[in-house]
Amino acid sequence: MLKREDLDVYRKNYTNNIHNKIRQRMLNKVSLVDLIQDLDTQINHEFNINIKTHKITDQKSSGRCWLFAGLNILRKIVIEKCNLDNFELSGSYVAFYDKLERFNMLLERLISYKENGINLYDRDVSSLLENGITDDGYFTQFAYLVKKYGVVPETVFPETFSSSNTYEINQILSRLLRKFYLDLQLITNNDEENNLKNKYMEEAYIVIASVYGIPPDSFDFEYTDKIGIYHINKNMTSKQFYNNYINIDLQKEYIEITSYNDEKVKWNKLYQEEDSSKISGEKDNTILNLPSKEFQSLIIKQLKANEPVYFYCSTTSKRIDGIWIDLMERYGEIFDIDLKLDRNSILKTNGITNCHCMLITGVNTIDDKAIKYRIENSWGNTYGTNGYYVATEDWLKKYVHRIVINKKNLTNKQLELLNQNIIKINKYDIKF
Repeated sequence: MLKREDLDVYRKNYTNNIHNKIRQRMLNKVSLVDLIQDLDTQINHEFNINIKTHKITDQKSSGRCWLFAGLNILRKIVIEKCNLDNFELSGSYVAFYDKLERFNMLLERLISYKENGINLYDRDVSSLLENGITDDGYFTQFAYLVKKYGVVPETVFPETFSSSNTYEINQILSRLLRKFYLDLQLITNNDEENNLKNKYMEEAYIVIASVYGIPPDSFDFEYTDKIGIYHINKNMTSKQFYNNYINIDLQKEYIEITSYNDEKVKWNKLYQEEDSSKISGEKDNTILNLPSKEFQSLIIKQLKANEPVYFYCSTTSKRIDGIWIDLMERYGEIFDIDLKLDRNSILKTNGITNCHCMLITGVNTIDDKAIKYRIENSWGNTYGTNGYYVATEDWLKKYVHRIVINKKNLTNKQLELLNQNIIKINKYDIKF
């Protein structure tokens, strides 16, 4: 228990330190972030390894960063193949099917819980109903969606207000999910379960289709290339478009990689996160766990191969004027306290929050040492420098906790690790 005499000691020690008085005068008048900016936060955008990128995309008021980061990889392929100045794939199209698949999977999960005698007071059910329908996702989930449904140009299935502002639709679908759970408790046989599930799926479809629109069965792909030549490919399906203009198997060719170690999770092992799949019939997310040095090395290797690196990071460490930098350490300097932690310690103590996905598209190296990275975001062009950011090497080491790597960039030893038995890990134990 906190005692009065303890408070008296803290107060006395505080007031006897002249630095605390000076600190208090300053902090009463300014934002803390204004006190931690210096020449280190004024980093230019010059990189000796710099992948050509295009007009920045904008996920707007939605949590679709994981989806836009994936689409930004794919659109680069279309732009190069069609010799275009710029091009954008439809985020609304993939999100339409993500919402349907996610709702369907959660209904099936609730049915499975009931069949196994798991009720509302179990944290699996409680957590599912509490979280409801959200926007967050994984690269693996993106790969499953584009394989199943293909992609379309943004002009074919453009954004709507609700596809760009997802709070309300998520609330509506989450309420439907909770009503389904309550109705499910009254069901006594499988036929009734199936009928109930179909009823709720149809209602979810009404909601989603009404605010997103209905994706076309086919479309004409029209474009004019850089030299002014008009092209048209008529009556294409979304999967035909993917196969004709992109044609890469994201599931087979890429692997998610993290770097974390504790008493339960070890390096050089393959882990599979329980209940991470949002698509019925697809496997949960598999991650290869490598030592930090190899993790960093693969980022540089992929950039040198002229391929961007899809990554997950924490937004707990804020950004200053387009610079992703470790603010926590600098805040510690203001108060003369130590707030330093390495990535492993941050992950171990659940310090990676507000997970965000972006692309690393460049790096500046001096004497083979990485100094800074170029980041392509999906927050529109009014943030950062025309939508692009610079990340310090220190920030990347501490706050980038998962990356997506083309398997051709793995060493033979790392490739061999993909053949080992997968270790399944409880969703509540995931640190990465």
